[in-house]
Amino acid sequence: MREVKTWLAVISILAGLVVLPGFGSRRAKATTEESGDSVPHYVALLKAGTAQQKAQAAYWLGQQRSSSVSVVSALSSLLGDKTEVDASRYRPTTNDHRPTLGEEAAAALVQIGRPAIPQLIHVLKTSPSPEARKNAAWALGTLHETAAADGPLTA
Repeated sequence: MREVKTWLAVISILAGLVVLPGFGSRRAKATTEESGDSVPHYVALLKAGTAQQKAQAAYWLGQQRSSSVSVVSALSSLLGDKTEVDASRYRPTTNDHRPTLGEEAAAALVQIGRPAIPQLIHVLKTSPSPEARKNAAWALGTLHETAAADGPLTA
């Protein structure tokens, strides 16, 4: 668990600093208006794509900090998914750990920040999936640590 936290913290930092060439190359540089048109496409991938496509879409939406209700809801529905993905196909990786789709969704929700808090709390309180609750708790803890460094979070 500690390795996962460390790994995801490193990924969050790297994700904020690096735009991986080749992953949505035009879209990564898109204007705000263009990226707004892309959000529905990536939400659709979260709902109907392969695990790899869903993970890539989660990463992209997290990078865009897409905080619409549909994005946060779709990401939170993936928190319990234990399917391993190859993150090196869409972002830099720092070790041999293969994240799960649920971990990628949690990392994206951390990138989104405050708008994700109510949904993460809901998952933590009501999900029957231990994996979903674990990933929601990790995301909330990471958001809390970020707030401690930046100042208090107010939902």
